[in-house]
Amino acid sequence: MTDQSQISYQIQLFNMETTVEKLEAMFQKSEADLDYIERRLKLDFINSTAENGSSAEENPAVMLENLKAVKAKYSLLCSDVKEITNAQKESMEAIRTSLSGIMEVIKQCQQTSDLEVSSLTALEQEAAALLGAAVGSPETQVLSTEAPQAQQPQTSKR
Repeated sequence: MTDQSQISYQIQLFNMETTVEKLEAMFQKSEADLDYIERRLKLDFINSTAENGSSAEENPAVMLENLKAVKAKYSLLCSDVKEITNAQKESMEAIRTSLSGIMEVIKQCQQTSDLEVSSLTALEQEAAALLGAAVGSPETQVLSTEAPQAQQPQTSKR
């Protein structure tokens, strides 16, 4: 680069920096003006409602503040609902997984024993469908095929 072009480049950079600084100043002034207008409008609303004998609740500025608070609460509630929904989905998935495992254990017990199984009742089938349980066969109730006199009484240990 020649000295002339280097000087020209530096002047352009200086001009751009100056322009950026002017724009920043303009934005800061605009922001300050808007803040002033907002405060002035609030004061005017307060004064006009006081002159009209209206209550503070009818003041548009107060209504806007209340609306902001309601919006914030609404956003918080929405995020809470999303968290609860996710937790509910996780819980249902854990229940489904546990139920599926239990049904597999029951199926294995039925297959290894000399027991005859009956099909699910309509209510049980509906519950299994609602839970989305992976049921290979509708066999969950156990009925004995042995003679009644051959059965040994079972005692529960609780």
